[in-house]
Amino acid sequence: MSDHEPEGPSHPHHHSPDFPPGMLPRFLWVYVAQFMPAVLIAVYLQVVLKEHGFNKQQIGLLQGLLGMMAVFAPPLWGYFSDATARPRLILTLGILGYVPLFLLLGMARGMPAAIALIIAFGFFNRPIIPLTDGYTFRYIHHHGGDYGKVRCAGSISGACTMFLLELLGAGGSSPVGVILSSMAVLGSFHLVSIFSLPADEDVRLKKTYRPDLRVFLMPGFLFFTLAAFLGNVAMSSYYHFFTLFLKEQLGFSKAGLIWTLGTLSEIPVVYFSGRIMKRIGVRNLFALGLLGCVLRLAGFSVVTNVWQAAPLQLFHMLTFGAFFTASVTYVSRLVPPNMKSSAQTLFAALSTGLGSLVGGALGGVIVERYGFSALYRVFGGIGLAGLIILLAFVPAERQKTA
Repeated sequence: MSDHEPEGPSHPHHHSPDFPPGMLPRFLWVYVAQFMPAVLIAVYLQVVLKEHGFNKQQIGLLQGLLGMMAVFAPPLWGYFSDATARPRLILTLGILGYVPLFLLLGMARGMPAAIALIIAFGFFNRPIIPLTDGYTFRYIHHHGGDYGKVRCAGSISGACTMFLLELLGAGGSSPVGVILSSMAVLGSFHLVSIFSLPADEDVRLKKTYRPDLRVFLMPGFLFFTLAAFLGNVAMSSYYHFFTLFLKEQLGFSKAGLIWTLGTLSEIPVVYFSGRIMKRIGVRNLFALGLLGCVLRLAGFSVVTNVWQAAPLQLFHMLTFGAFFTASVTYVSRLVPPNMKSSAQTLFAALSTGLGSLVGGALGGVIVERYGFSALYRVFGGIGLAGLIILLAFVPAERQKTA
């Protein structure tokens, strides 16, 4: 039986595919709690800003500043997480910062206050997910476990939270009170969940840390990150413009239903990602994610009604389920244990943060001048470029016989 493993100093010779007894529920709780406020922020921050009288141009500027913080803040937090060997403490500080700042942002009047608050909020919030992933991979490295099993809890949590917030009135005529009170509750739940994580000492962290930046200059890391960046640029055409595409081009206003279909489709792939990667390799699962981007966006460029668009949402199992789990796993295995937070946050900044920022700016110009069909054709081509770079310059994992 052959096994595919990425080469790299961080991958242990042996580790169990299961968490130690009693640990799986604790990590599940963390991921469930993390994605409740994350979904609220992603979907409803723009609603709060609109209700406070900010126009589309101002909201676009504020979202752009938040995107900039997704590029600059995570590597700083990742460095401090590894340098202090206190990742749980760093996560706690991040939550203690972003929850009250969101509440203040939800009451902001005027652009100067909103700009200051969105920058501060982004500084504390944008590193949270890659920091959590870095901690989880570090624990798995030493004690065993399956990342996909805990990450799928976040997908389920996100879908349920979106549905619940709609029932509570977050999409109604007076949404701000519902959104802010929900953030206070969900943010507190997130904070409490962090204390269920194992103590920092339990992940056998070295107390001294000097980052070896040469790890991030390896061709494998550079080309893989470039391919991921292009994939994220491509999929920004979905994340930034799909709701408008449904409403303005296809005449369908209940976008949340179509979004949820995509979120639900990712869950099986995320859950079984560990087994899939063991069978076909991490790089190859990531390649399937990029291929899904190309096919999905090409489909959006030619559909004429929502019934044709809806089945394409099933590609979310590849464009997120395969893409995300394979990318964070590959990066984690390239670096030693005491650099996992640095690696995840730097990778998130360069691929997701910068990709979203570039994709949003470029996509806005294309949509305004040439329309949605041109947007999805061009961005499908960007995803194809990422796939070609991956296959040409990122070698398949070393094949070893068990």
